[in-house]
Amino acid sequence: MVVAFILKFLRVIPLKLCSVAILICLVLTGISAQSTDVESLKKQREQYERDISNAKKLLKTKGNTRIAYLNDLKLINAQISAQKLVIASYKKEMEAITEQININKELTASLEEEISFLRDGYKNLILSAHKQMGSNYNEFMLVFSAKSFSEAYRRFHLMKQYASYRKKQGLVLIDTKLRHDSIVRENEIILESKQKRYLALLNEIESLKRSVSQKQKYIADLKKDEKWLRREILKKESATKKLQASIEKLIRESSSEVGYSFSNFHSAKGKLNWPVENGIVTSSFGEHNHAVLKGVKIKNNGIDITASKENRVKCVYEGTVSRVIAIPGYNKAVIVRHGKYLTVYANLAKVDVKNDQVVKSNQSIGQIFADNEDKNGILHFEIWEESKKINPLEWLQK
Repeated sequence: MVVAFILKFLRVIPLKLCSVAILICLVLTGISAQSTDVESLKKQREQYERDISNAKKLLKTKGNTRIAYLNDLKLINAQISAQKLVIASYKKEMEAITEQININKELTASLEEEISFLRDGYKNLILSAHKQMGSNYNEFMLVFSAKSFSEAYRRFHLMKQYASYRKKQGLVLIDTKLRHDSIVRENEIILESKQKRYLALLNEIESLKRSVSQKQKYIADLKKDEKWLRREILKKESATKKLQASIEKLIRESSSEVGYSFSNFHSAKGKLNWPVENGIVTSSFGEHNHAVLKGVKIKNNGIDITASKENRVKCVYEGTVSRVIAIPGYNKAVIVRHGKYLTVYANLAKVDVKNDQVVKSNQSIGQIFADNEDKNGILHFEIWEESKKINPLEWLQK
């Protein structure tokens, strides 16, 4: 009966270990996927945190003009938006870690159950042997008590196989349990750290809200001069139309030519260098609400990037300067052709390039314009594909 018990135990063990192996594989796959998700969230969050840092630096250089107050308000709004994205990123990361902790706990519970099964099986085997052959017998006596040499060999082989198999698989299970216990503890530490950061970010949002509240004084002052605000909107719309007309004229002239020089610009989507360093987007592509006037919509053919006026504006990709033009309201503008694509850099104080000049990626093409009283300037940046305006944020490096 002892031999029968061993055979029964060895038949059950592979099934048990197979189920555990499958569970371990599933969990390890989950850990890998969770690590990838967390890493992706971390990269996104780093970009948002850079935006926050840039906004804070730019806000330290305050101007005294109405335009400066309005731009400061836009900077704070951009900073708040970035902070909210950081918080959302942390929340998603904490949810992923919490889910993985729960999965790991289920695994360790299952491993404990299987290890207990092995332990109890071995105990029952020894007890069964003692009941049948007495406490004075050991494994060797079990072998030598066989009625024939072949039966003795069979018993010896079974005992050896059982001992080796149980020892190896038991060690694997124990090692796996210890490894996953360590993962659970590590994830709990990470989760605790993320929760602390999350609370800190909530406090920072409240601080930003207070800053916005302080800025309401500026808004109130600006609202008192609504006529000036509306004049500024009209000036901006006029400048936008003139810039657009210049670009469309260039496109019409180019279409009559033999063709464009070849460019790999299309393959650079999501990889383009930013035209200025340490800037922050304060007006996005498309239509959106005015920062002060309710019910007033602003349309942007590109994006506005606020940065220190000391910044050099750089070409985002190699190409050829098609036009250097002066646009009232946008000062100087440079249009660079990249095959069938155009990049537009407007609101420049100085220009470092000339028509038909070949420019390289990251080559300086000018300097941002800013009033004498202001430390920060706003670069207006556009990307066109043929006659179609496209969102620059989809093309610039994340």
